[in-house]
Amino acid sequence: MNALEVDVIVIGAGISGLTAAHTLLKKDPGLDVLVLEAKERVGGRTLTVDLKSRDGTDKWDLGGQWVGRCQPHIMALLEELGIEVYPQHIDGRKYMQVGSKHRVSSYLSDIPSLPFLGLLDLNRLLKRTDEYSGEISPEDPFSCQHAMAWDCQTLENFVDSTIWSTDVKDLMRSCIRTMLGAELSQVSLLYFLSYVASAGNIRNLIEATENTAQEYKIKGGSQQICFKLMERIGKEKVRLGEPVASVQQSGNVVTVTTKTGHTYTCHKLILAIPPMQMSKVDIHPILPVDTREITKRMPPSNIIKFIITFSQAFWRTAGCSGEVVSNGGPTTCLGCEMGPVGIVYDATSCNQQPALLGFIGGLQAVQWQKQSLESRRSAVLKSLAEFFGDEVYAYLDFQEKIWDIEPFNEGAPVSIVGPGAMRHYAPGLRESFDRIHLAGTESATVWCGFMSGAVQAGCRAAIEVLYDLRPQLVTASDVQTLQAGRRRNLTKARQFSLRIVKWTVGFGVATVFLVAARKFFFSS
Repeated sequence: MNALEVDVIVIGAGISGLTAAHTLLKKDPGLDVLVLEAKERVGGRTLTVDLKSRDGTDKWDLGGQWVGRCQPHIMALLEELGIEVYPQHIDGRKYMQVGSKHRVSSYLSDIPSLPFLGLLDLNRLLKRTDEYSGEISPEDPFSCQHAMAWDCQTLENFVDSTIWSTDVKDLMRSCIRTMLGAELSQVSLLYFLSYVASAGNIRNLIEATENTAQEYKIKGGSQQICFKLMERIGKEKVRLGEPVASVQQSGNVVTVTTKTGHTYTCHKLILAIPPMQMSKVDIHPILPVDTREITKRMPPSNIIKFIITFSQAFWRTAGCSGEVVSNGGPTTCLGCEMGPVGIVYDATSCNQQPALLGFIGGLQAVQWQKQSLESRRSAVLKSLAEFFGDEVYAYLDFQEKIWDIEPFNEGAPVSIVGPGAMRHYAPGLRESFDRIHLAGTESATVWCGFMSGAVQAGCRAAIEVLYDLRPQLVTASDVQTLQAGRRRNLTKARQFSLRIVKWTVGFGVATVFLVAARKFFFSS
C-alpha cells in the first residue's frame, strides 16, 4: 500500500496538538495537515461525561476543567471558538482538615483557619516561594544561579527547611497532590519553582478567586475545545485509533508508521504527546540525548477525580462553599495510610445542576486505586459526610476517573520532574530535532501543565514549522504573542501576604486576651 503524503503530521489530538494543526491551517489553509491520535477520542487529558442530574442529565469534566483571565492563551482560544465560561462558586464557609489529629475547622475568607503561628508560617512559605520563583526563567530554568542546588533538593526539603508547622505542611501536601498529582518528596524544587514561575506566582496556582487558575469553568465541558478544533481543522484530517509505532527521518521526508499498519509521509512532524510517551515511539535517528534523558525522568503523576451529583445543593443552603482541603483524614481501609479526599470543590453545572467534585492524588491515588470502586466510593462519601452531613449519601450519580490507567496518558494531571533532571528540561522538551518539533503542555513556558500551556506550546510548535515551510507567513506579532500575557501579579501576591500578616496580628492578639495562648487560631 502506498504511503499517504502530507505536508505536516501532528501526533496527538489533545488541546496542544489540535491547536498546532489549527494554527497551521489558519496561516495557510492550503497546507496538507494530518493529525494522528492513538485513542478513539480527541481531548487528551480533558474528558467530559454525561451524568444523572436533578433535571435529567448534564455534562461534567473528569479531566482538566478550570481556566482564568490570568491565562491569556486559553482565554483567547475559547473566545475564538465561541465557548463561554462561568465562575467557580466559592462563596460560603470552607473546611480544612490538617494536623495529626485530623481536626476539622472552617473559615469564611480566603485566609485558612490555621493557628496564629501557622499563618505566619504559611506567609513565610508563600513569600519565599514567590521570591525564589522570581529568579527563574521558565524558558530556561537551569540558567538560574541557584539551579544546581535547587535541583538537588526535593520540594519536601524546601518545605521542611522553611516551616515548622505540621498543619501548614499538610496543607501543602494536599495542594501538591491535586496540583501535581505527587508527593512533596517526588518533586524537584527547581521544577516546582519553574512551574510557579510559569504561572506568575503561587497565589495564581492555588486560588479560585479573580484572575487565578480556578476562576472559571467552561460551559458544556472542556473537551468541547478539542471537538470544536477538530471541526475547524476538518474531521477527515484527524484519524483516531492510530497509535504511532515508528518515525523515520530521511533527507527531507519523515515517515510515520502506525500500529494499525498504515504508513504516512510528511515534511514536518509535531509530537504533541506526554514526555514519557515519546520514549514508546521508535524514532530514527534517535532523539537528542537531552530529550531522551528528560523523557526517562519525567513520569506522569497520579490522580483520581470524582464527580458526585445531587438533587439539591444542600451545602449552599447550609452556607457552605463546597470547598474542602484535607490531608485525607483518618484511614478507613487497610492498606491505605490516609482517607481518600484531598481537595473538594462545588461542581454545580452552568445549568444549575448540583454536584461536588474531588481529587485523590499522589500517594492517596496509588493506595486507593488498589481498592474496589465500592470501597473508594464508600470512603469518599464517609469523608464528605464529616464536612457536609449525611445528605451526601442521597446522591444521584457517582463517577470517577483513574487517570493512571488511561491508555496513552498513564497518569495526570501533569508529568513531573524529580531531583537531578532539570538540566535537560528546556532543551529536551522544546528544541526541535531536524524535522521533528515538540509541543504538549509540559513544554510550555507560560502556564506549564495547564490547558493554557497546551495552547501556547501548540502555537509555538506551529510557528516553528511555518518558519521552515512558509516563512513569509510568520509575523513579528506571532512570536510576540507566544510570550505575551506572562502577568506575574506580584503586586497581588504581596497584597495577599500583607493580608495574612494583618489578619494574623489583628485577630491573633485579640485571641490572646480572649481565649488564652493555647487557642491561638482562627475559626469562623
